[in-house]
Amino acid sequence: MSFPVLADGAARDEAWWRQVAACYPAPPDAIVNLEHGYFGAMAAPVQAAFEQAVRYTNEQLSPFVRGEFTQRHVDIVRQRIAAMIHAEPQEILLTRSGTEAMQVLITQYHGLAPGDTVLWSNLDYPAMRTAMRWLAQRRGVTSTQVTLRLPISDDEIVAAYAQAIRQAVKPKLLLLSQVTPANGQQLPVQEIMALAREHGIDVLLDSAHALGQVDVDVQAMGVDFAGFNLHKWLGAPAGLGVVYIRAAQLHKIEPHFGDEDYPLDDIRSRLHMGMPPIGAILAAPAAFDFHERLGGTPAKTERLAWLRNYWVNRAAQLPGVRLLSPLDAVRGTALVAFAIDGMDARALQQALLQRFGLFTVQRNIGDTDIVRATVAITTQTSELDQLVAALTVLSGEANA
Repeated sequence: MSFPVLADGAARDEAWWRQVAACYPAPPDAIVNLEHGYFGAMAAPVQAAFEQAVRYTNEQLSPFVRGEFTQRHVDIVRQRIAAMIHAEPQEILLTRSGTEAMQVLITQYHGLAPGDTVLWSNLDYPAMRTAMRWLAQRRGVTSTQVTLRLPISDDEIVAAYAQAIRQAVKPKLLLLSQVTPANGQQLPVQEIMALAREHGIDVLLDSAHALGQVDVDVQAMGVDFAGFNLHKWLGAPAGLGVVYIRAAQLHKIEPHFGDEDYPLDDIRSRLHMGMPPIGAILAAPAAFDFHERLGGTPAKTERLAWLRNYWVNRAAQLPGVRLLSPLDAVRGTALVAFAIDGMDARALQQALLQRFGLFTVQRNIGDTDIVRATVAITTQTSELDQLVAALTVLSGEANA
């Protein structure tokens, strides 16, 4: 399976992307999926590798899993991830999801004492917000929400975090999303992390929606702790996440339930997962290879930005439609949040599905809900035309 060399302007080359789309399963006719933010389809070579991995493991059983798999294949994936984010393999820990990766960092961060403050925002992933609140029960800390009202600019975001940090009593830990799952906004990570460092605050970076969609360089960004998954924008099988911990900071994350399988200075002691996601790990290199053949993250960034602009620029002109993500694709991503005046989020999401066959998702951002549509590299412009047409009808009805 081969493609022509990716040329300049290929983000708009529908013929080229139709060739790419042919490598993915054909979507159902009845529903247009605009919820690619949950997880992405595996390309045919990845699915084939996954199916072969399941068959082979089922035949070889323990001699393979306790031998070659554990001794070689896990490290292959650790090396590929490390190269992608500019880390060292020994700083990489495999998990079963991005959620589990971030829970390792949040719940096992042991530098907290009663009276400390931990900070998080209403735009962070719901399970991560829950874990940060849980720290108040488990560690006796003050768990504080940084409230970000949508739409919001970089300057407003930095100001909100700066104010929260100034007002916090003994601030110690900050959860930060590189790309917010609610509205796909790329936060000004380096500016916020600089504020945190000035106050001696450690930052746990949630990059679940970043890896494979936008650039991730833990060295350039100065990241010490981060969590990822491989099933959103890299196209690996579901069930595989990653923790990154800078080697010099490993001591700040305690071993998982006192794990003794690995020494304290080995990151693998930070999660005892039991049976690993064997098929996903074995198929992950095929996902990395396919990602690179498409031009890697830069090509996906450009394609996704073009697709989101294709519909967002028109939707923004519709009376009563409120875009809650940045109009500028430089700060936005494939994930776009929106609302219609006069409709609650549940009604809007259901109308898009039941009346127009468009599958989106309702997301909570603390005191309100929004609707999110997420394109994939294989999304067709005709599908986005359907979305804009539906929003035109619904906004007209709501504001008649």
